[in-house]
Amino acid sequence: MNRHNDKNIKDVLQLFIHSNKKLEEGYQSTIIEDVWKNKMGNAIASYTTKIQLKDGTLYITLSSSPLRKELMMGKTKIIELMNEALEGNFVKEVLFY
Repeated sequence: MNRHNDKNIKDVLQLFIHSNKKLEEGYQSTIIEDVWKNKMGNAIASYTTKIQLKDGTLYITLSSSPLRKELMMGKTKIIELMNEALEGNFVKEVLFY
């Protein structure tokens, strides 16, 4: 007996997550730390004490003031990198603390 709409579980879960905006935002919030570490590198990640994505704003707490000032100058690039990795337009603003 052949099934015509066989899909693997990964595709089904992605479809389910992407069909619900609130669920998709929650999923992105859970993977944001890994994405930050992968895109920014271990050096910057080691100075990051907290990272949170909420309502399109990425809140980043850093333990280094010079690094905070340096990253503030590259906000638009950070937004582009994060949205590219998250495969959507989830990050609209970045705030450093």
